[in-house]
Amino acid sequence: MPPQQDVTCQTGRDDFIAYHLPALKQDEVRHNLILAILEQFARGSAPNLRYWTLGAAGACAVQTKGWSIVLGELDHDQCHELAEATVALDYLGVVGPDQTAQWFARHAAARGLRFAEPIPQRIHALHERPVYPGTSGHARIADAASTDLYADWTIAFLREAVPHDPVPSREWIKQAATEGNALFWIVDGEPVATATIARRTSHTATISRVYTPPRLRGRGYAGSVTAALVDRILAEGRTAACLYTDLRNPISNRCYANIGFKPVCASWHVPRASPDAPDTVHATTFRPR
Repeated sequence: MPPQQDVTCQTGRDDFIAYHLPALKQDEVRHNLILAILEQFARGSAPNLRYWTLGAAGACAVQTKGWSIVLGELDHDQCHELAEATVALDYLGVVGPDQTAQWFARHAAARGLRFAEPIPQRIHALHERPVYPGTSGHARIADAASTDLYADWTIAFLREAVPHDPVPSREWIKQAATEGNALFWIVDGEPVATATIARRTSHTATISRVYTPPRLRGRGYAGSVTAALVDRILAEGRTAACLYTDLRNPISNRCYANIGFKPVCASWHVPRASPDAPDTVHATTFRPR
């Protein structure tokens, strides 16, 4: 197969999906992000997707226009090959399991591309009932009456946790709040934290946008709403809930470990540097940790 197929031409889409999807599904937690994108692609709801085959089944990458490149099961040389093939493309960064994003970014940086500081992450999974922190309160599904609060908290989360990513429109966030994927934790009738199912694959679902306002942190509210969302995911018949943590934030990592999440693999997000950024990361920065 050629190294790149552009979906705008619809060339080879079905073959690409049939070739890679079964291999990636062998580890849904590890590949939850690229699987969700490919499943949207298969439904025809990812019209601006670029995609690349680098080798055997599972050795692939995708990029939705305006977002980061997402890596599949690539080795060192395949990451270099992809970095070379995409050197002239516009993308926000690169995301991949283990060291794949670092390998890609090191080669791209050597070709003159500019990157911001790599973000060390870890993918975690929980396959059984969670352990609640023991705080008072209960979970409530976000509804039409709470869309403004959900939008406020989602925007605050995105600006705090992923400042390199674009923030969706407030209208889009408010619409998403009514789709039944977000929970609030309620104490004395007031919302104190929120969490959202960001995506589902065949047997798993990924939790994101876990947010507690700063004045309410440290009370177990984020852990409580996350645990409630895990219960909901398992009640759907799925085998696991998964989430990403930023390894630079030990508090959130302890929170999820206390609920019962177990580490699956490392993951790196390497953002591209903004054009006016004074400090950038060079090729020598990308080293295994």
